[in-house]
Amino acid sequence: MSRRRKRDHDGGPMSDINVTSLVDVMMTLLIIFIIVAPMLEQGIDVNLPTAEPKHIDVRDVLTITVSENERVYLEDQRVTLEDLADRLSSIKTARDDVAVVIKADTELRYGKVIEVLDTVREVGITRLAMATRPAQ
Repeated sequence: MSRRRKRDHDGGPMSDINVTSLVDVMMTLLIIFIIVAPMLEQGIDVNLPTAEPKHIDVRDVLTITVSENERVYLEDQRVTLEDLADRLSSIKTARDDVAVVIKADTELRYGKVIEVLDTVREVGITRLAMATRPAQ
């Protein structure tokens, strides 16, 4: 019987699979996704003021964001006030029923928000709303 000794690695097929490396790779990918997922948020982060919100039911809504450092964004693209007026007027001619939601940071100076409001009104868009956080 000593002649038929079974060795661990005799060159034949193994009957069990080593899953340690698979688990290592999966755990590494899980950690990477946990770290990267919050960075994939779209949009511009601003600190919105709190107010009692009112739901607006409009299909075509454009979002204009004014960040704390007074940068203006139309949807997710940075624009100047002149570019904003040009883009809004071309959108207004293509679709007459356009609404605009303005998101402005609470630390922003009041004059910059008025400049953006005036630019939107000069184009002829009358459906305006200001984004706020819900009061808690």
